[in-house]
Amino acid sequence: MVFFIYSLYVNFDDEDSVDGGRSCSSALSSKAPPSGRRTVAAVSVRRPSSATGPGKISAKDAAAGAVDEEDFIKAFEEVPTIQIHSNREMEDNLSKVREVLSDDKNDWEHRVIALKKVRSLLLAGALEYDSFPQQLRLLEAPLKLSAKDLRSQVVREACITLGYLSTLMGNKFDHCAETLMPTLLNLVPNSAKVMATSGMAAIRLILRHTHYSRLIPIITSNCTSKSVAVRRFGFLAAVPEVVSVMFPYYPTRHVAVLTETIKKGIHDADSEARSVARKCYWGFHGHYSREAEHLFQALESTYQKALQSHLKGSDSIVSLPQSDRSSSSSQERKMVSSRVNSNPGGSLQRSRSDIDVNAAASAKSCLVTVPSASPFSSAAALPPGSYASLGKPDTH
Repeated sequence: MVFFIYSLYVNFDDEDSVDGGRSCSSALSSKAPPSGRRTVAAVSVRRPSSATGPGKISAKDAAAGAVDEEDFIKAFEEVPTIQIHSNREMEDNLSKVREVLSDDKNDWEHRVIALKKVRSLLLAGALEYDSFPQQLRLLEAPLKLSAKDLRSQVVREACITLGYLSTLMGNKFDHCAETLMPTLLNLVPNSAKVMATSGMAAIRLILRHTHYSRLIPIITSNCTSKSVAVRRFGFLAAVPEVVSVMFPYYPTRHVAVLTETIKKGIHDADSEARSVARKCYWGFHGHYSREAEHLFQALESTYQKALQSHLKGSDSIVSLPQSDRSSSSSQERKMVSSRVNSNPGGSLQRSRSDIDVNAAASAKSCLVTVPSASPFSSAAALPPGSYASLGKPDTH
């Protein structure tokens, strides 16, 4: 047994002498790159933008073992130091890791050591080798098994490792992210705090760093889950992350799916989910105002008023939908009337009593309600997943 552990982590220092702030690859940077190695740009870890956002956990949850992105970022490099000098050495190390993680009958401590070894190899420059993407593809199934483990410590280390891979690889982590995302979402309703919050933190990190369009249907489909915890997390964290971070990256064919998801969130039975869905609506409105206004028109008056109240009670600068601009239109008409009456030529001055108010209202109604030809004109009536009216889909 002692020999087994030694062979797994043969080059690691003692666990107590962790050098979390220094990458071994930096020590090798002055040497010529060995065969099969490539140069990669340094990646900085972007921390959560707000300490009070949905990723922040309460003191009570922390006492129960809950974690967040800050905990993950601190743990990214809190692993033993290792050095690799060739592509073959990197492959041999990952082969040993796969052997341990592929068998859930192995001692859980061995599996934790194997997951930490993945991060040690990343710190040692494993990403610089050409065969690493293929090695990662082989590692997907063992990582998925680890994320499903019954031991919370194994699940936590698996989620930290996935978050670190996404942070370093960015969009190149796309296939692994798509494969693991359903498993991570299944952790959210787990009664063990450390498991549930580990899954949530990993999901947020992946959405923040890996902008991949196929993740969006996976996220939105879970917003209709029977689990309140999954729905709440979807609207509190996952969907806002999609709206605020991923909009510049994913193709427009997912707009109809996201529209339907926000609509369901506005009608959700959970008040917290409804509140964040309304916030998502205004973020969505900033990117796709036409589709957002179609959605607004399809809502019952109660939900329309709730959306308007949410906007008026926030610091958002997004304008109200067309249907709620009557007061602004009235003010604009008064300003125009004032300018006409003050015309020095006098040719446009006429008595307001000569105007047929009903005819003017009818004419204005015709002008306002006649839609312009647009491929988005019937987007609100499309079922989820229908892309027929959204133009040519982006294939990126």
